[in-house]
Amino acid sequence: MLLLHAPLISLAARHRYTDTTNGFRAYSRRFLLDPRVRPFRDVFTAYELHYYLAIRAARLGFRVTEIPVTRAYPGKGGTPTKITGFRGNWGVLRTLFAACAGRFDPPD
Repeated sequence: MLLLHAPLISLAARHRYTDTTNGFRAYSRRFLLDPRVRPFRDVFTAYELHYYLAIRAARLGFRVTEIPVTRAYPGKGGTPTKITGFRGNWGVLRTLFAACAGRFDPPD
């Protein structure tokens, strides 16, 4: 997933991202209230908004900065994740492809 996610979002955003799966994000009020963004719509039900905002911010010319963060995993057991199995991963990929294709862009 990691090898597909960052390159596809980077391509769609026209901005190089290195980590697009980390959910730790901050967006300016100016960006979120921009009428070309419209993040408060019913179309966002799962991960759509996460991908959409990363792509839309760069495409609209807002300043985009990545700040490295560290995630510590438990010493024992598997990696904790909410996305499991074929169905979960397929849902993420389907959403990723839709976001990259501009499906969540607001109508003009």
